[in-house]
Amino acid sequence: MMKTFAILAAATALCVSLVSAASAQVPGMPQSKKVFNRLDKNHDNQLQLDELMPPSERRFMRLDTNGDGSVSSAELDAWLQRIVERRKQGILKRMDKNGDGTVSKAEVDEYITIVFGAADADSSGGVTRDEAKAYHAKKRN
Repeated sequence: MMKTFAILAAATALCVSLVSAASAQVPGMPQSKKVFNRLDKNHDNQLQLDELMPPSERRFMRLDTNGDGSVSSAELDAWLQRIVERRKQGILKRMDKNGDGTVSKAEVDEYITIVFGAADADSSGGVTRDEAKAYHAKKRN
């Protein structure tokens, strides 16, 4: 049961990360306080359209690889394919311990065990919500 959960957790993490990567380029409201503060040029704790628009346009229009002023479906496909390839390589680098290009059940189990051990800060044999948050915060830094 626990091994099935570990495989399901790894697959879910992969799907969530791909969705996150795909949505990362879509212009919109910032989710993090850090990004919000960076965009808030006049530091009034509000975003004005003229603060949000230019960075959003620049970020999205970087996908316009042929410079025609619009982002085509083919340009989006190419960008998404690069993201998928980077994610795939990252997953294989972390989980494919024997380098055979596949991730076995044993490699998933080993990976989840390592992640669990790193998150279980007090070595209690369980991971609290606070420990999980701290684990993710540490990974981001």
